[in-house]
Amino acid sequence: MKKTFIFSSILNYRKTTTLLSFVLLMALGACNQNSGNDEPAPSGKDLTALVKSPEEYNRAMNARTKAQGIPFTIENVSREGNILTVKVKGGCSPESFKAVWNGMEIMLYPPTIHLALLHETAEVFGCPVDMEHTLKIDITKVVGEGDHSNTTFVVYNGSKVQDTTLNPDGSVSNK
Repeated sequence: MKKTFIFSSILNYRKTTTLLSFVLLMALGACNQNSGNDEPAPSGKDLTALVKSPEEYNRAMNARTKAQGIPFTIENVSREGNILTVKVKGGCSPESFKAVWNGMEIMLYPPTIHLALLHETAEVFGCPVDMEHTLKIDITKVVGEGDHSNTTFVVYNGSKVQDTTLNPDGSVSNK
């Protein structure tokens, strides 16, 4: 009986130490989850609104040929992780912009996502045309979680005919 008690105690000790080691590793992993990224991820209020609406996307694509609304220019598009960064010149404020996705992903290689960038405000006049804004779009709302480094993003300017393509290699082309 004494041998069984000792054996049982040793077995319980090993189970306990193994469990504690596992818990410690999980805690350390959770604390170190964002290491290597000095910039905090943008919060929901820092992100540009992204809407999935084929109807609104089609309206935006049709309206841009008439150059209605407050004009802006897409200066650059880049991507870091799951955040698409669009630098624009013109418009009232970053909060007055919205990205609209038509809901389709073209599954040729590389996969391609089309977004229309709109400037929406009740005020039509009075926004400086030379003011620069940085818009951040969480692309997981479009393509979901995972590695989408091979996806091409085409961003259409909703105020005029201007297309900016971000290729998977990070290069940008304008049309």
